[in-house]
Amino acid sequence: HCTAAALVSENKVLCHPASVDSLTTSAGTEDHVSMGGFAARKCLRVVEHVEQVLAIELLCACQAMDFLRPLKTTAPLEEAYRLVRSEVKTWTKDRHMSPAIDSVTKLLQEEKIWHKVKPMIDHYHSVQTIETRVFSPTTTGRAPNTN
Repeated sequence: HCTAAALVSENKVLCHPASVDSLTTSAGTEDHVSMGGFAARKCLRVVEHVEQVLAIELLCACQAMDFLRPLKTTAPLEEAYRLVRSEVKTWTKDRHMSPAIDSVTKLLQEEKIWHKVKPMIDHYHSVQTIETRVFSPTTTGRAPNTN
């Protein structure tokens, strides 16, 4: 979790507005430089950090599930667990974590976990008679059925 905390802390610094660092150019004839390219690079780095933090959290969750075996969880979580464990084995002793974090980050980037669990989530929602999803009043998606 120290790595995840460090990544999140770095994201806070990267989220500082790039426009604050704008400087005049061309001997003062241009009063504003957008810093858009720099802001885009910072944004990309934040997204990369978030992917790594999610991978770390997923690894922690899988390790916790190992500690609770033989208990089982929901089908989508078990599927995610199997996919992660196909790439990264259970920790039984100390080892360098960077390769595991990289492997699970790649699973997230390639959307392999999402493709495994999405059909189960869709099925769950299709058989529900009572709406269980929480809708935000600010979303642009489908409005909840209030009938």
